Amino acid sequence: MPTDKDLLERFDALEKKVQAIVPESPQRARGGIVAGVGSVPDWAKEDPVIAGIARTGLGADSDVNGTKFYDEVIEMLSLGSPRLALAKGLGVTFVPFVINIRGDFPSTDTTLVPDVGSDVKIVQDTLIDAALVRITNQSNIANTNVFQTLSDFFFNWQSGIEATLDVQGAPRYTVAETFTPLATLFDCGNGSGFWPKKWVMTYQQQLFMSFQASVTLPYAPLDVCVTFRAWVPQGDAFTELTNREALDRLAKRCGIVVTDAYRKRVLGDV
Repeated sequence: MPTDKDLLERFDALEKKVQAIVPESPQRARGGIVAGVGSVPDWAKEDPVIAGIARTGLGADSDVNGTKFYDEVIEMLSLGSPRLALAKGLGVTFVPFVINIRGDFPSTDTTLVPDVGSDVKIVQDTLIDAALVRITNQSNIANTNVFQTLSDFFFNWQSGIEATLDVQGAPRYTVAETFTPLATLFDCGNGSGFWPKKWVMTYQQQLFMSFQASVTLPYAPLDVCVTFRAWVPQGDAFTELTNREALDRLAKRCGIVVTDAYRKRVLGDV
């Protein structure tokens, strides 16, 4: 029966044979999106978070190959945004902003508030990673006593107000085609139902919602405010950048080359 030492020696010999057949190379394929990647940029190696070294020093595994760096870039590519992928590859800071959609119910007789657009115009590729809704009691009984504020708090989840959600522009698609309770719709994006993937919108798109009271409202006016948390690269360097230019720069400056199939699909050459 072979000893542990014998097994280790056999394993080492087998590893050397494999390396001789497939030599180690910095060009590594990553799924069906990236054909190969080069060395991790110096800025990423020096960043303790990107490099996989925890700032708290609590024993997180070191990542000398920059896996987190590549994962963040490839995530943006998988979401269909070479521009955001390039921003991640260059280490550009992402800054937050909020997009609001407001539906106002001026009276208890109001049952439908149709086709309300967002209050912010999207001017570049934008990453949305969370959304929530708050309903504000603007009637003459608002804040009249401590129990009313408690009631208003729980009214956020049991208001009987429903909504649809659409993305207008190009491409156009529907997120919630039928009226869905607000709490149900936005629990999908927060808490235990947090979206597993982020959401990219371009300058050609805008969010639209319609609101409906499925039961008689107890008081009015009511302000329904839906807020989406969004992120964009700081500065305007990526505003006018085309997908073709972003993919070219991603290859030249970050050493990340996408597959021909991905390039054709994103650039519309399919």
